[in-house]
Amino acid sequence: MSDDVSVAVVIEHARGVLAERFGVAISVADGILNDVARVQNRDVTELAAAVVASCTSETTPLPRRLDVLYDEVEGAA
Repeated sequence: MSDDVSVAVVIEHARGVLAERFGVAISVADGILNDVARVQNRDVTELAAAVVASCTSETTPLPRRLDVLYDEVEGAA
């Protein structure tokens, strides 16, 4: 698998994770991922990998800003 395809797969997986956790559309999850990466001055691929890790390992939490956002979404529901 090429690096570009690997990156795309990780980002797509992270979008799915966020969409499921927050109960939002994939397009909204994409916006969340990109906004948080921008605010944290973080590479979106790195953040996406951290999101994916948070759902594949019980010892890896959702990245902090996304965790706070999740709490805000849950509180609004």
